[in-house]
Amino acid sequence: MKIVILKENLASALRKTISAVNSKSTIPILNNVLLEGDQNGFSVTATDLEISIKTRVEATVEQEGKTTLPARKFSQIINVLPEGEVTLETDDNEQTSISCKRTFFKMPGLNPEEFPEEERVDSNWKFTFPAGEFKKTLAKVSYAVSYDESRYVLNGTLLSFRSGVLTTVATDGRRLALMEQNLHEESLEDFDVILPAKTTAELMKVLEGEDPLEIGLTENQAVFSNSELLITSKLVEGNYPNYRQVIPASFNNSIIVQREEMIGVLNRVAMMISESSTTVNINLADGLMTVSASSAEFGESSEPIDIDYHGEPVNISFNPAFIIEPLRHMDTDQTVFQFNDELSPASISGDEGFLCVVMPMRSS
Repeated sequence: MKIVILKENLASALRKTISAVNSKSTIPILNNVLLEGDQNGFSVTATDLEISIKTRVEATVEQEGKTTLPARKFSQIINVLPEGEVTLETDDNEQTSISCKRTFFKMPGLNPEEFPEEERVDSNWKFTFPAGEFKKTLAKVSYAVSYDESRYVLNGTLLSFRSGVLTTVATDGRRLALMEQNLHEESLEDFDVILPAKTTAELMKVLEGEDPLEIGLTENQAVFSNSELLITSKLVEGNYPNYRQVIPASFNNSIIVQREEMIGVLNRVAMMISESSTTVNINLADGLMTVSASSAEFGESSEPIDIDYHGEPVNISFNPAFIIEPLRHMDTDQTVFQFNDELSPASISGDEGFLCVVMPMRSS
């Protein structure tokens, strides 16, 4: 194999794929990336057997072939090369020469025939989504996934399709985030699948632009593809709980706040929380929201926000991250905060189709 490729193109391909490599794998070939040059161009692939990421990148294929190289060391070498064209040339003994201007390396590889073959997936459900929009959807909910391994189905993000609407959901039992979007796929049947957290994270890293992303699903696998990218992932097995039962049917109180202002206030006030005092308090009184926090270790802080509220005084305590994270991923300038009382779930909304439900905490 002989490939000529710009350093920046090769470095970009490695950045997109290398996080699929499990550095703790005891299977030597899984520590390597697969490099392939053929009549269709040049590609880089990495896998840990749970997720596989393949990306195509512009290059000149002077001699077709394939090899594998140690992923992390190869990436380190490419990153320190001077800018310009890189030539990769592999001999019959899987020794690959890497040259760029006056810099030269030679690395031993492993037989590419040992690398796991690309799986062919016959999708039960298939639809398309603008890549950048799907990335934004995942970002709006994925922070709410659970990391409690005893509740493994909550360790992933649910994709649920019903009556023409795709609902994307994540929850850890203390907060829930969801996005609802219409899909114009007339023949698509209903489905529920759970994306692993790692797959969601990888998609958010590599998806961009408005080119169509084709999404194919079976009961245990997902495939995401476009002209430059192919991601294949196993799915989380199990049944996702009925998330809609935690969403209050109605709210007695509703206020509108400026999203950026609320983020700034929460970030400043939360500087006073500690391991022993982990909440911020939101006090609602006539025309004013006061956000405050205190701890024995650091002291106290408070900051008011003018709002249109004329109900009974209410004081609700929250983990500040549970409010900041949904606000940070929203697009609207104003957000709607709804609640009933100090102990009931509150909601955050504003963007079309988006809802985040947050459980209050006991004031510490």
